Amino acid sequence: MSRLSTKDKEKPFILIGAVILGIIIQRIIGREIPELIYLTEIGVFFVIFAVMLPVEIRDVRRAFRKIKPTAIALVVNFIFIPAFSWMMGWLILKNYPDFWAGAILYTLTPCIGWYLIFTDIAKGDVPWGIALLPWNITLQVLLMPFYLYILVGKVIPVELSTLIRSVVLFLIAPFVLSIIVQKFIIKKKGRDYFFGPFKTAMGEVKLWSLVVVIISMFALQRSLDLSDIHRVGLLILFLIIFFFVLFLLALAIGKFFKLGYEDTVTMAFTTTARNSEAVIGVAVAAFPGHPLVYLAIILGPVVELPVLLVIARLLLGLKEKIFVRG
Repeated sequence: MSRLSTKDKEKPFILIGAVILGIIIQRIIGREIPELIYLTEIGVFFVIFAVMLPVEIRDVRRAFRKIKPTAIALVVNFIFIPAFSWMMGWLILKNYPDFWAGAILYTLTPCIGWYLIFTDIAKGDVPWGIALLPWNITLQVLLMPFYLYILVGKVIPVELSTLIRSVVLFLIAPFVLSIIVQKFIIKKKGRDYFFGPFKTAMGEVKLWSLVVVIISMFALQRSLDLSDIHRVGLLILFLIIFFFVLFLLALAIGKFFKLGYEDTVTMAFTTTARNSEAVIGVAVAAFPGHPLVYLAIILGPVVELPVLLVIARLLLGLKEKIFVRG
């Protein structure tokens, strides 16, 4: 059975520590540091590139072996979740538009990484989960401009030119580059090297690059109003409701469509786990001067990790009671 590594367990708290350090640096310096925007943008580009690099687009055809559950998972991820997240944000966060926009951004992008760990912990169908990765990454790149304009733009207005720049620079460009680099390295060094030592090393570099990005993001912001931070309780409430509604929806879908336990587990994690790294760059470029948007995205994994662990345990406990006897 898979286990969360120490790095995975500590990641949310490392990111929060980076936020705090960035705020402290800004308070000590006491002035704007415009040069940091270049460090932030370069770092974000690299982080998103590193996130997308291990995903093999050719695996997209493997999902056709399970057409019905794949179609259901994509509908939930790219139609139900955006609408549900926006409406729930309106109910809980409408008086705090920056948190609302950040919450929407965080929930828009399905995870393309560690949800497989939880799928394995709960004994789900990991191969199908891997086959969903290229679908999730491709569709989130293609649909992000639409989501930004239609959903997030209703909360915080965003200029179309800024939107296009952020999506092209921080989603499409690293996506294309990751495909090229992946093919080149596999050709030169082989698949075992790419998905072994190279992938492991890139994981470490990605984490600490993200830490540098977050520190620079918050050191850059003089406009962060610390009086708003105490309202994160509403954001945490939003996230907890989001995760458990999606968990219950996956159970309902599994029973209604007779998917079986393994497919239901994979459905649960591909629809609950989110990809915060992919939207940080978009948020920085599209919403400069809105640090609470970034904070909402970074807080997501802090809530997500313990919730996904609870969901994994619940699924294992329900296996015999619902999926065998039912």
